[in-house]
Amino acid sequence: MPRTPTIEMTRKQLYDEVWEISVAGVAKKYNIEYGQLIKQVKEADIPIPPSGYWTKLSFGKPTEKIMLPGSEDTIVSIYSVIPATRRRKNLGKTAPKNSIEKESPKISVAVPLKTDESDSPKPDKVVTASNVAADNAQILQQLGEPKTMTQYGQTYNIYDREILYKEVWALPVTEVAKKYKVSDVAIHKICKSLKIPTPPMGYWAKVRAGKQAAKQPPLPENDKIKQKTGPQTGFTSPHAPADTPSLDFLGEEDRAILLAVATQIQMTSDNDKMHTKIVTHRQAVLAWDKDDKVAHRNWRGNRTDGKTPPLLWGSISLDSLSRACRIFDTLIRAMEPLGCTLTADLKFIVRGETIPISISESQSKIDHLLTKDEQREMLIYQDAQKHGGYASKPNIRKYDYVYNGKLCFGIANYKSFSDSKTNLLEDRLGDILISIYEAAERIYVQRLAAEEAERKRQEEKARKEARRERYNVEVQRTNALMNAAEDFNTACKIRAYVASVETQDNLTAEARSWVEWAKQKADWLDPTVARDDEFFGTREHEEDADHKKLKESYSSYGW
Repeated sequence: MPRTPTIEMTRKQLYDEVWEISVAGVAKKYNIEYGQLIKQVKEADIPIPPSGYWTKLSFGKPTEKIMLPGSEDTIVSIYSVIPATRRRKNLGKTAPKNSIEKESPKISVAVPLKTDESDSPKPDKVVTASNVAADNAQILQQLGEPKTMTQYGQTYNIYDREILYKEVWALPVTEVAKKYKVSDVAIHKICKSLKIPTPPMGYWAKVRAGKQAAKQPPLPENDKIKQKTGPQTGFTSPHAPADTPSLDFLGEEDRAILLAVATQIQMTSDNDKMHTKIVTHRQAVLAWDKDDKVAHRNWRGNRTDGKTPPLLWGSISLDSLSRACRIFDTLIRAMEPLGCTLTADLKFIVRGETIPISISESQSKIDHLLTKDEQREMLIYQDAQKHGGYASKPNIRKYDYVYNGKLCFGIANYKSFSDSKTNLLEDRLGDILISIYEAAERIYVQRLAAEEAERKRQEEKARKEARRERYNVEVQRTNALMNAAEDFNTACKIRAYVASVETQDNLTAEARSWVEWAKQKADWLDPTVARDDEFFGTREHEEDADHKKLKESYSSYGW
């Protein structure tokens, strides 16, 4: 029996819907898997919006709309699943213009025939984007809020085995953890203790991409434990942001645009050309790795030219290089229309702030396999032991550490995202994008605080320097005053002494000459008179005593 198409409409009508609500929107509207729809749209030769089109449109930037080639009136039949016998030449049929103008597009939904459940066994459920979207809302509505109990002021969750099984297959574990107000690690531990199977790594990425994901296994029987209780910690994984990021530092319009971009971001295709900065960086990684291997072959160890290796060299394996580059490419393509840029060393510049990124790959511990050289060394050692000779035991490591493909994406020592059993980095691109903006704001606030602290430090330094200078001036003036006063005191003493000498009777001519000389020296010492001396010149009254101390002059002949 031929399969009934889900949609029948003209190429022009399908073209208008694709450019109005996107291919993903059309898939959601008619409950068709995205992968199935996009293939049929391309077969019908209907152009689709290029990467970045919707972001530019949301910003009001100019966009280019590709014109519909060929006939606009050709009827296109779209199926929920492409029939195996379908050929492109049978895809459309030209309808009379009159009938198209008079009749509205025919849309029919294919309904599978009912079968007797007793005659055919139920197959394992194959999870796809369409049935998950339909089932999740119904399941979560039926399950309701988690059951709790309060004891000694502490709230405890009651984990029902069957309910939790349905929840972890209806939502990612990180979302289930938010519902129970615990960490995703706690949910995994509860599932393990209750023997509840959880979705494998990459499951939700495939579901969101419209691809066929792993089959949902049945809940195994467990008569021993049906429920468990555990405290509500109020903690959620640091890798799982709040349901709605506040982004209070952005204006209302900018915040709405950023959240829209974060919810719509999708990995770029492997066939898409990557950003020029990423292509250049990837080439630099490969060149560096090649030079490093040459250095090892020449017994020079690691490179010692003093240059800094590229970001993606050494921290991840070459097998993961393309995946890491694709993650960076997807992020920058979503962020460039928002005014962000990417540096040559893969740092994001967001709102004028530079956001350093780190990316690393986990390693697994495995038993070390002996190399040929190590095997030869062991044979020599064992032979020496066997025949009574001497040979030192080779120092051979027990284990090797090999990259396992699990990546960790760090953002400016602020937050990090890692591959887990339930989510890959590709599933968290929206969260990563928002976290980069939050890190930019955090760096901005820290920079302002650092600048303010530096300004205050400089002001305090200038204040202390000014006070130090004033202090030194005061010290100099006070010392000068004391030195001058000391000279004045000495002059007064000399005058008193001379006056006493003058009172003596019968002074000789020599004595009277000495009195005149002494008075002149007193005037030379007195800063209020400051008389010049024939031999000593002008006295520097404000200098200290050591500087003003009179010293004999020695002969230039050495006498």
